[in-house]
Order: sequence, then structure tokens, then C-alpha cells
Amino acid sequence: MVSSTRLSGGAADATGRILAESLSRQLGVNVLVENVGGAGGAIGTTRVKGSEPNGYTVGLGHMGTLAAAVPLTPRLQYDPRSDFRYLGLVSSSPNVLYVSKDHPSKNLQEFIAYSKASKTGPTMGHGGQGAASHVACVRFFKQIGVAAKLVAYKGLGQTITDVLSNRIDGGCDLLASVAPHAKSGELRVLAIAAKERSPILPDAMTAAEAGLPQFETGTWTGLFVPKSTPEAVVSRLEQATAAALADSSVRDRLTALGASLPEPEQRDGAYMQHLIETELDKWTGILGQR
Repeated sequence: MVSSTRLSGGAADATGRILAESLSRQLGVNVLVENVGGAGGAIGTTRVKGSEPNGYTVGLGHMGTLAAAVPLTPRLQYDPRSDFRYLGLVSSSPNVLYVSKDHPSKNLQEFIAYSKASKTGPTMGHGGQGAASHVACVRFFKQIGVAAKLVAYKGLGQTITDVLSNRIDGGCDLLASVAPHAKSGELRVLAIAAKERSPILPDAMTAAEAGLPQFETGTWTGLFVPKSTPEAVVSRLEQATAAALADSSVRDRLTALGASLPEPEQRDGAYMQHLIETELDKWTGILGQR
């Protein structure tokens, strides 16, 4: 079972379902996706920690749940360094800053001016404390020196609904989550927090092009199991994950979302464990202990 950490409609949900189909073929069993929302993915991650270590529950986590959530959430119910065995990275996607198509800000500089002129600061939606969308917004507003009002939602769908109804100004979610709404014209992407433009949204400028080069942040995702899972089971799941990522249909579908696949050397548990330790140090330094 793959336990996703976002509600239906977000990038983690789509990534989990794409992987589940291929893993079912690799393992010869049905792999189901259960979306466990809330607390930026921490509830689902905690559930994986407490599950039977038999290989039947696999977590899909990301930079937020497995790194940035630590300095942001003092009472986190798990320790990414010691509570899990990792299977490898599966995707990455840059964050984007977006508003509704009717928002008065037509570009990033106008939004920065809008934010600084507001007496209460803009209101931005995110997926919960420590979620990638939360971390990106915290970092963005820290860089421009504005105290924004950050509102937690259980899923991207609820966030988008309130953005489109003008209850809130926007958000800082993943390109892979926001792209379909931007393509339809419902949302306006003000900046992609990456070095290069995305081929799926070629007209959206990078943050550097839009005048804020220091705003560069993205989110990786990867699979994990409870710490006590037997080595043979971990190895089998690790191999199946690598084989799924080598599947051209998986690659094409993830790329179409705006996600990138990890390099071959990044598709194992040892690499992911090292990355998490590095990311924990990085985000603790950026966000500080809270």
C-alpha cells in the first residue's frame, strides 16, 4: 500500500498513483493509494511509522514532511533520521508563486509591491505546517521582508477554490500541482522558483527573470518504509521502485505533470538517507528552530 501525504488533486497524489500502477506490475500485487491529508503530510507520515514493518505500507514523502517539518513543528511525531528506511527518490518539482487570474498583480514585482503596501499582508494558502507549499511561502515572504498571513488547508483543491473565489490571494505550491490550473487560465503563475523555465509553462518567468533571483526552491519526493522492515523486503521494494522509474510510461506521465525524475544514482535508499540528513541541516538553518 502506498500512503500518500496530500489529498487528491495535488502532485503527491498524482505521483503516487502513477507509481502504484507500475509497482503493481513489478511486484505482482495490487498497490493501492491511500491519501492521508492533514498537518502538511505529517499525519500520513506518522501512520507509516506506526504501521507493521512488513513492506505492505510504503510512504510517499517529500522535502516538507521529511526535512523542513522538523524545525517548523516542535512536536513532530517522527524523526526522519531514525524512524524510516528509504527506498529512493522518485521525482522533483520546483515551487511556483501563483495568484488568481483576477488578482491585481500582473507580475512578481507588482505582487511584491502589493504585499508591502498591504497593512495586514497578503493571505496565502498552503498544505499545512511543514508542507512544501508552506515552506516556500515562508521563504518567499522572509526574503521580501513581509509578514504574510499563511492559511493551512487540507488539500490543494480547497486552496484553489478559495483563490479562485478571491477569499485568499494565492499560494506557493508545486509546479506539478499548479500547472493544470495555470494552463486552463484559472491561475496566474508569477514566478517559477527554478533556474530555468518549465517546458509545460513556457511563458511563466523564473524568479530570477522576474527580479528575485534568491527565490529558488523545489521539492523532491521519495518512498520509505518503517525502520524495522526486514532487509530483504527493503531490497525488493528498492529494486521495484528503480524499475518503475525506468518505465518509459512512468517517465512520460511524470514529466507531463512538470516533474523531473531523479538521476539513476539517486534512486536508492542510501542516497535518499544522505539527502534527508543534508536537507535537515539546510532547512533548520534557513527556517530556524521554532
